[in-house]
Amino acid sequence: MKVLGKSLIAALAAGTVWMGTSGLAAAETVLTVSGWTPPRHHFTQLLRNDWAKMVEAESDGQLKVRYLPKAPMSAAQTFDGVRDGLVDISFISHGNNPGRFRLTKIAEFPFLSDRAEVLSVAYQRVFERHLASANEHDGVVVLAMFTPGPGHLMSPRHEYADRASLQGQKLRAPGGMAFDLANALGAAPVSRPASELYELLNGGIVDGALMPADVFGGWRLEELIRHVSTVPGGLYNASFALVMNPAKYEALSDGERAALAKVTGEAFSRIAGRASDEADDRGWEIYAKAGGNRNEASGSFVADIRAATGPLEETWAAETADSGVDATAALAELRAEIATLEQQP
Repeated sequence: MKVLGKSLIAALAAGTVWMGTSGLAAAETVLTVSGWTPPRHHFTQLLRNDWAKMVEAESDGQLKVRYLPKAPMSAAQTFDGVRDGLVDISFISHGNNPGRFRLTKIAEFPFLSDRAEVLSVAYQRVFERHLASANEHDGVVVLAMFTPGPGHLMSPRHEYADRASLQGQKLRAPGGMAFDLANALGAAPVSRPASELYELLNGGIVDGALMPADVFGGWRLEELIRHVSTVPGGLYNASFALVMNPAKYEALSDGERAALAKVTGEAFSRIAGRASDEADDRGWEIYAKAGGNRNEASGSFVADIRAATGPLEETWAAETADSGVDATAALAELRAEIATLEQQP
């Protein structure tokens, strides 16, 4: 599968710099961008560096990204902050807004894909074809849908090898499908920000966590986590969206909107997913060097998870029946898109 690599990003950034000195150059439009991940996190780096250069290059320097060093709102407040114009562009995690988004759980089910790039691109395509019409993001302009890497079971002290080992375990979960699945498997999910994970685990406030591998290195969790259990395609995933303030979007010229379109949609889904895959790969290397144990779930454990997932899919389809979207058909199409993308070089 072809991706926008670093060399292409650099070429895009450099290719039109000379045009900035032209007498025909238009006045710059500054896009204020923020995020709630730490400064070294790959999402922060992507928006502040590579994507900012792409935006400037595609717009011939008419669009500039100003990334705020500190977000003016929390992760859970980001949707409202963008809607109300505190920033022009940011990204949201749908799981941070329980009850607000329903169809976006489509990208959060177990066993979808081991690679964020594949899932993100498939998700963007299905969103455009089917989910966008439900207008769940009313109040903002959706620029792209994407996901981080797949989530796994992690613990400093416990190896989660079967369903019995999860009973009553307090697990930090990011919300959404991860929360529902933890409940269905007999665990006790706890909703707390990822930034608190080190303290939660170190203090024994939670027994484990549902998280992707990118937490190793960026969140220091390789110092605590001794056991990770994985399943093919991931135990769960998280749904994200890059969103923009509608007034700012409407104020852009036709040319600026066209330039922004070239670096959002599927193009952004690809690079965001690729950045997550690279972060996960680094995370696994860091975890291995720290001496952690990584175990793939047994066939019987996978079967138990699949058994718990079926009713969750049925419940989700029933709860979204009034949206005008055939959720069951959309999920089947998402899986088909994933299968197609995984076969591409």
